Amino acid sequence: MAERKRNIGRAGGDMPSYDDIWQAATLLIGVYGRDAVEYADHRRSDRQEHGDMAAEQTWHLIISQIEHLLQGAPPIHLH
Repeated sequence: MAERKRNIGRAGGDMPSYDDIWQAATLLIGVYGRDAVEYADHRRSDRQEHGDMAAEQTWHLIISQIEHLLQGAPPIHLH
């Protein structure tokens, strides 16, 4: 099994890789569509309120990736 690359966060802890962030963002877009940013921001805020700054930072990265992926994306029409 391939080993995932991990980055060392500012506080010295493990941070998710770019692939992990991308995968989470695309999954959330698949489930929530354009509301994925709102969902992820709610999760980020929840982690911040509980003092889990590493998770808060991870959700911040996911939000940034969602915004990047949705930028210029055509609207999805479901029939």
